[in-house]
Amino acid sequence: MLNIKYDIVGSFLRPQVIKEARERYKKEEIKLEELRVIEDQEIAKLVDQEVAHGLKVVTDGEFRRRWWHLDWLKEFDGFTTKHLEKEHHGVVNQIELGTVIGKISYDSKKQHAEIEAWDYLYELVKKYPGVTAKKCISGPNMILVDHFLQLGIKETPYYGTDVEALIEDIALAYQQAIQDLYAHGCRYLQIDDTSWTYMIDETFVAKVNQLGYQKNEILQWFLKVSCKALENKPKDMVVATHFCKGNFKGHPLFSGLYDSVAPIISKIPYDVFFVEYDDERSGGFEPWKILNGSKATFVVGLISTKNARLETQEEIKQRFLEAKEVIGENIALSPQCGFASVEEGNCIDEKVQWDKIDLLVSCNDFL
Repeated sequence: MLNIKYDIVGSFLRPQVIKEARERYKKEEIKLEELRVIEDQEIAKLVDQEVAHGLKVVTDGEFRRRWWHLDWLKEFDGFTTKHLEKEHHGVVNQIELGTVIGKISYDSKKQHAEIEAWDYLYELVKKYPGVTAKKCISGPNMILVDHFLQLGIKETPYYGTDVEALIEDIALAYQQAIQDLYAHGCRYLQIDDTSWTYMIDETFVAKVNQLGYQKNEILQWFLKVSCKALENKPKDMVVATHFCKGNFKGHPLFSGLYDSVAPIISKIPYDVFFVEYDDERSGGFEPWKILNGSKATFVVGLISTKNARLETQEEIKQRFLEAKEVIGENIALSPQCGFASVEEGNCIDEKVQWDKIDLLVSCNDFL
């Protein structure tokens, strides 16, 4: 089991050279192999920077991804995405939403881009004693959220209206994917899942009700598929979860308190819980008192990745100790989210990003 005192959520701002290369790839000016070479070069530089700045757990920054969640979910057979336009904060954005188009499954014999990405990171980290590579993937609930709640599609090909059968197959696919990552050396896996915070937002819950569902019904879907996804997980693999209230180009997507979802999420056998707490929208820490005395580590996300203001060590310490009073000794610190949930990144620059990482590491003095 990892002894985590401070950690990162996963994504980093994409270097300009990657953005330019991805644009050239879209225009068919370079081949995928050429894009991969550029991405790999930048990932290697990033890992060097992460270690140089004092991180003991490192990621590839999600430099090969367009979206924090969809690139992973596309590894499953029976899943694809729809391209849409959606207005957010006065700007029309090109977005994708996932949809079920057949039987959901995971074939470990296939050549998976996300497994290749992990293999590359894993090899890079071997040269750094005492440093652990972490793989971040999106959670099983996101399939259900996109198809049934975001797109509002009531039926699915193959399953019809049988949500329970779909849940069984999603869970089995995740079990197989987790075993595949384990076979490739992964011992620290983070499952990102913002579905829970969709369901604390009154506006979104109203939409769910209009679709003919009830909040508790959806939460039970999430609980069932999340627990089943972790069945048979290797005993020496640490599995974490992270959720925040959305992060699209630095803007939150949802609001609300954790009171109604914390008792349900805490039933899922995760080893580590990363939870956003960078501003007053998150409320107090009391909902997570249920984890006090458990073996799970609570990672409180007090450092914002969404704005450029650099928090002080003193204010982080004060909030951290408040959380510790409620949750107990098994607690750690992190930023509230990644720095780039989508390839465009948040509304900060790289200097601010690394200043925030330095602040995180410096807090080890009181963790």
